[in-house]
This record gives sequence, C-alpha cells and structure tokens, in this order.
Amino acid sequence: MDVVYPPERTFVTRTGTTMRLRPMRPEDVPNLFAFHERLSIESLRMRYFTPRRRLTEEVARHLCTVDFRDRAAFVASPLDSDTIHGIGRYERDAPRSAEVAFIVEDALQGQGIGPALLARLAEHARGQGIERFTAAVLNENTAMLAVFRSSPFRPQITVEHDCAFVKLDLTVLPEPAAQAQRSLAQKAPRRGLAPAPRLLAAQE
Repeated sequence: MDVVYPPERTFVTRTGTTMRLRPMRPEDVPNLFAFHERLSIESLRMRYFTPRRRLTEEVARHLCTVDFRDRAAFVASPLDSDTIHGIGRYERDAPRSAEVAFIVEDALQGQGIGPALLARLAEHARGQGIERFTAAVLNENTAMLAVFRSSPFRPQITVEHDCAFVKLDLTVLPEPAAQAQRSLAQKAPRRGLAPAPRLLAAQE
C-alpha cells in the first residue's frame, strides 16, 4: 500500500510535558501490544464496549496499517521514544463522514491527550474531504463525552439506552485557527488551512 504519512505535531499536556502526535505505522505492532497490556479492564471496556484484554497478531497488524485517506490513526508518544500512550483513529463510513474513536493510557488520562488527538485527526480529515465525525460512546464514559462536548465542532449528542451518539461538524474551524485562516485568505487565497490550535509542527 502506497501511503503518504502526514507530519508529526507536538503538544503540551496539562502537566507541562511536551509530547508528539505521530502517524501510526505498521512497525508499531509491538508498541500497540505493549500499550494494550498497560490498559485497565475498565479503559478497554470503555473503548471496545467489552473488556478486550489481548489483541491477536492479525488485528494488531490491521490497526497499525492505515492509508491516511479512508483510515487514519495518530498516537501520542514521548519526544524520545515511540512508546504509545494514546491513540486516536477514524474510519470513513461515508464519502464525507468518518467514525472516530480514542483510547488513552490510564496513568495519563485527564492530561489533554484526547483533545489533542481529536484536533489532529480533524486537521488531517479535513484535508481528505471529511466534513463530519461520528462516534458511539457509552453513557458512563463521561471523560470522553466531555472531550466531545468541549470541542469547537458544534457537537450534537443523542442518547439511546446506555449509549450516546455523537456528531461533530469539521467544517467549523476552531479559534484561533479560523482567524488565521481568514488572514491567510486575505493575503494568499490559495494557501492551505492553518494548523489546529495547540498543535505545533515537529522540529526536524
């Protein structure tokens, strides 16, 4: 598969640690296995709706092999290693829509990794012609629902039984990116979108 990998971004967690948001690659299979081993049963249940402890080799390879067009996945890693501490991914489910999902290592939950992954995925998805994210979240997963509710993408959330269904409008540019885009449009109409907020281009 001929894949053009998107660039890395960096962001700063709520505790002041700088982390990388990098594209997931096929060679991340061992990192993905190690990540899953560190997750609690509760975190796995919130992500997969079942306490799925172990991945098979086949599933791990599938999760790590994405084309960054119809399927994309970014991971949060330290500056000095490829260790995975969080994953955000989308899979296109219609020409202009994709389903999105996240999981963050228990010890680092609440540090802003989820919002950073969402911003990075949205930034990339817009370049692929995707205008909407959808998600299915357990009602008890209040942390993930809070990430969606606090996003700038006009979240629409409906509840059915024990599950919440989320729609996000990616055509809404978050501030200050919207201001930057308006400024770019005035100066150079053919230039691309400004990076999402809180995400910085990785240093070479």
